[in-house]
Amino acid sequence: MTKSTTLLAISIAFLQIFDIIIHAATNQIEILRVTSNILILLWLVMVGLRKLNTNFLAVSIGSIALYLMMNIIFLAQSGLTNPEQGGELRVTLLVLVFLTIVLSSLLVYIKGKSE
Repeated sequence: MTKSTTLLAISIAFLQIFDIIIHAATNQIEILRVTSNILILLWLVMVGLRKLNTNFLAVSIGSIALYLMMNIIFLAQSGLTNPEQGGELRVTLLVLVFLTIVLSSLLVYIKGKSE
């Protein structure tokens, strides 16, 4: 991996770990959300270990799409607002998911161009 892809991967991993820590700290472990974080972390490990060289694009797109679907399902089940926080909009969730999708897509694009 190049410096730019390594930095992107570390940034994405940090976002996932930060998201899991937020869930644990607020005593709001949501299995679907945490599982989606772990999925992205496993994908990053596979990318870092170069286990996806032959089917990098397919597995990457599949992982990112599954992450997004899991979060959409979570929102469909739990709502766009959080009743445990006074009905506030789930801004943190939306920002973290958006950043994960954008940075992951950028990682796929850059890594795909370099090969």
